[in-house]
Amino acid sequence: MNATPTPTHAAPAGPEEPAGHTADYVTVDDGGSFSYHPSQTALLAGFEYIDEAACIIDRTGTTFDLAMDADRHLRLGPSFGPVEFNWLRKAWLDEQRRHPRDHPLHRFYPSAKDAVLAEVFEILELERGPVSAPWTLTSDGKVSHPATLPDVGRQLAGNKRLAHIFVEDPFGHIYRPLRHRMHAMFPLERGYFYYVEIPRPTGQAA
Repeated sequence: MNATPTPTHAAPAGPEEPAGHTADYVTVDDGGSFSYHPSQTALLAGFEYIDEAACIIDRTGTTFDLAMDADRHLRLGPSFGPVEFNWLRKAWLDEQRRHPRDHPLHRFYPSAKDAVLAEVFEILELERGPVSAPWTLTSDGKVSHPATLPDVGRQLAGNKRLAHIFVEDPFGHIYRPLRHRMHAMFPLERGYFYYVEIPRPTGQAA
């Protein structure tokens, strides 16, 4: 990247990762893009200068900044309070609108604070994939278990009729798959899949 690192003094250390435990994080960069990082090591490897990360959030909703240690290596700085949830929800919805192909999972509108935080973490983790459990794809009574979201798309690629297909993510949310046409002159099959959350169908076990 071409940005110039911002000079700074050494900052107090952020939270250490206990042995056997790995915290994960969501970041919003200086351009408004969201990313998921499965560990503090992966987080620090994803940035080159401290102002590149506009916001760093852990699973509890606590926010952090990047800082530099005495050797001018990036580190996670100390926490500075909970994330502002109205800002987070707006920034997340804006990100989904700007990059619909990168964020094809469309869940119900999150109203509660906990729901906003859970949705951002879960969707970004699913898009990064794989997670510890598979997806479930049900088509005309036949059930398969793709490992990742791209695997779901590959299995759907040969289907021209999507009306009776249901997709369930590893966190238990049910979606109806749809195709987005890239251009009016292109056939629908050249578009990409997106997934709209629906209520669990009657009679289907959770």
